[in-house]
Amino acid sequence: MANLDDNNIKIGSLLQSARESHGIHQSELCEATGLSKNHISAVERGVSKASIRMLLGYCEKLGVTPNDILGYKEPGIEPELQELLGKMDTEKQNTIIRMIKLMEEYGGDK
Repeated sequence: MANLDDNNIKIGSLLQSARESHGIHQSELCEATGLSKNHISAVERGVSKASIRMLLGYCEKLGVTPNDILGYKEPGIEPELQELLGKMDTEKQNTIIRMIKLMEEYGGDK
């Protein structure tokens, strides 16, 4: 099992990568999180722990979910399908669910 310092480094690196891939500067995250640039930098370097408040601030600013940043995926769901479903509103997702149920009822995977 990874120790706490390894986890801090991994999470910090994931936060930094997400921020950079969206072209966001640390100073912009200061506004979204209410945290100082020094604290954000320390977390991204793995020197300090990321808080839930910080993670949610990143998510809000980047328009992503904590799962997106931390790399968690639903088991057994194709990444492409998961990505497409994540972009749909609830009504469209419910339509897809009804379609899948119809497919199962009329000869789909059983």
